[in-house]
Amino acid sequence: MRFRIIHTTGFSYDLPAYESHNEIRLKPLQCEHQRLLQFRIASNQPASILEYQDGWGNSAHSISIHPPHDELSVVVESLVDRVPDTSTRIRRVKFSEYLVDDDARSKEQYDFINPSQYVPFSERLRKFFWAARPLDHYDVAEYVTRTIGYIRDQFGYEQGTTTVHSDLDQILREGGGVCQDFAHLTLGVLRLAGVPARYVSGYLAVESSSRKNPVREQASHAWVEALIPGAGWLGVDPTHRMWATERHIRVAVGRDYADVPPLRGIYRSSGNRQVMTVELNVVPADDEQKLPEGASLLIRQQSQQQQQ
Repeated sequence: MRFRIIHTTGFSYDLPAYESHNEIRLKPLQCEHQRLLQFRIASNQPASILEYQDGWGNSAHSISIHPPHDELSVVVESLVDRVPDTSTRIRRVKFSEYLVDDDARSKEQYDFINPSQYVPFSERLRKFFWAARPLDHYDVAEYVTRTIGYIRDQFGYEQGTTTVHSDLDQILREGGGVCQDFAHLTLGVLRLAGVPARYVSGYLAVESSSRKNPVREQASHAWVEALIPGAGWLGVDPTHRMWATERHIRVAVGRDYADVPPLRGIYRSSGNRQVMTVELNVVPADDEQKLPEGASLLIRQQSQQQQQ
């Protein structure tokens, strides 16, 4: 499937900002089963934009605006082909067999099997894991599916109970959270079980006619990839209790959210208030007429200016 993605981030300030330096990770990955066909980025302020690759192989951009400005808008537009994976064959492996290679796997996948900033192996997590631990006869891939089902049975999707800076202990305390929290909790359980797991940020193109999914808003999404015997890294979406599909568009991977935030930055100002807004549109390429009028106007204006 082919998708058009337009991601607009806006900032407004009570007093002008200057020397604004931002880092964004919004460029979809070029990888197996996903092809990036077009990518454009634009700012409504004169900006220095530099692309580079981070330590996890993700594309990142630095955006610097030095003159004073009352508002800032950054628009990222992508065209992505997602190709269904029809060749993967998951091998059934019991944990009793799987854990024989635990030492070697722990060295090879150190970053994805140990605690990280948002996934500490706290006492609270260990108690939760004990109730969801795998038994020797469990199949590894089935355990991954069992884990996300168990987590979603225990915790509801509740906006406002956590923030982007919450670690998994907060969802365990609050009893609810959002996709980022479910991803972090899944990472913690799988890593304690000895299954390497990594955090994925991206987009989920929700079917407009679907009534099956509990989460309906268009927003940046997060899920997990687990290292499955015989199949390699496979995506699993704990928020929606399913394996990742061609509607999951990968943007960045890392140990947890700290490695792949969509945007972070600093600026100078005599004021003390900033308001950020985010607008996201993800539609099949053949349904582009459904995009809001003027959705990519900033991109088009910049392109026209560059051609003049």
